[in-house]
Amino acid sequence: MPSYTVQADEWGVHGITLEAGTVTTVHFPDDVTEIEILSHDGAAPIYFTVDATNPQVEGRASRVIPASISSAQVEPPTAGPTVVKMISAGTPKISVTRT
Repeated sequence: MPSYTVQADEWGVHGITLEAGTVTTVHFPDDVTEIEILSHDGAAPIYFTVDATNPQVEGRASRVIPASISSAQVEPPTAGPTVVKMISAGTPKISVTRT
């Protein structure tokens, strides 16, 4: 399970290639007001959560970015450290940043 940490003085992590069927975690030690997940290449849908729960491919409790070059901006529903988790059936290239 790949994991990345984005410190309070950093914007985000860029150029992550998701591994098919594997959850990738991006941890912000601070309380982030809004995050953005950007699909660089639109290679496959990206399913994600922003409340530290594990997403599932086509899971009903997961948000989704379609297989297109696009992004989603989401306000995490929790206080304290922000944990973003993503999964895909493919290998899209993404960035996760605070906005």
